[in-house]
Amino acid sequence: MATAVREHLYTRMLRMRRFVAISAMLIVYSSFVYGAHAFGMLRLPDAAFAVAGALTLVGLALLVFGAAVDLDIPRARLSTTMPSAIWAAVALLSTAVLATSPLRLLLLAASLLGLTFSALHLERVQLGKLFAAVWITYSLGVAVGFPTGVMGDAQGALFNWLGYSLALIGGVLVANEVRRLKVELEGRSRELEVALVKVRELAMRDDLTGLYNRRQLMEYLQRQKALADRNTLSFAVCYVDLDHFKRVNDRFGHRQGDDVLRAFADIARRVVREEDFVARMGGEEFVMVLTNATLTDAVRVAERLRRQTQLMVIHPDAPDFAVTASVGIAAYRMREAVEQLLARADTAMYAAKTQGRNRVVVAPEIETEAARGAAAR
Repeated sequence: MATAVREHLYTRMLRMRRFVAISAMLIVYSSFVYGAHAFGMLRLPDAAFAVAGALTLVGLALLVFGAAVDLDIPRARLSTTMPSAIWAAVALLSTAVLATSPLRLLLLAASLLGLTFSALHLERVQLGKLFAAVWITYSLGVAVGFPTGVMGDAQGALFNWLGYSLALIGGVLVANEVRRLKVELEGRSRELEVALVKVRELAMRDDLTGLYNRRQLMEYLQRQKALADRNTLSFAVCYVDLDHFKRVNDRFGHRQGDDVLRAFADIARRVVREEDFVARMGGEEFVMVLTNATLTDAVRVAERLRRQTQLMVIHPDAPDFAVTASVGIAAYRMREAVEQLLARADTAMYAAKTQGRNRVVVAPEIETEAARGAAAR
């Protein structure tokens, strides 16, 4: 729930930032054109006023479109990143065409900086289209400015165009490098996230069997206890021990013993449901937590586990050699400590062993003295 709230807030923040960015670009552009004209740094004949007005209207339309995207209005699902980048570049270059020489150079340099910044937000194909649009826009501006006299000195304007074209080629190379580094960084970030997930899994899992470890079991039982104490969930615990497991290691070796433990873990995963929990306590002891289950349900699962365990093939050279399991079951009682619940299941498991092993025993509803002593330990 908290994660969903954070993601929603983050999305809203990104949308607000986009809206503010488009608004700021529009305000800065309009204020800059007005201020530069007031100080005599822009030549604004009637045609230039028309261009500036058209750019302002396009900026307003982009602002409205961005708001529609942010509000999730139907048919307004497209990204505003590319249109915003093109509008900002065209506005800068159009103003540069109309500006006097010192201001023109400053605006051209600013457009190159903006193009490099766009490499962080656009795909490579989009970036190529943006650079092409920029060069075409400035070239058209220079071509139109020559006969109208807006560009002033023709030789200086041509020199600026040549210099900007060369700088634009350099900008393409720099932007591609920025894009490559960004992609590489994102790839390494993903690799790091995968590695962190693996580290978390290793911290949660038993190395040999892949089941959850004791620490995760205790944390899971505490969560189940909290749910059960609110009368929203019942659960039962099956405490399992493989009978005479030392015989496997003594006869076939520890490597074969490890294979048997892994095979048993696979059986335990199969007999429970997806929402249940299986952990290895250590050695040949395992615990299964059956959520939303009664004692009857737990006995049914435990019997299925016991029968399938007995059918395991331990070694192909010894088809008659079998491993059995003793299972103790305890159902959670309201407000009971997790340690006490496990102790009751453990006591039931030892009762199964004393009664001949390879059987399932349910802990009595009334706690025994042995269970109290095991909980105290």
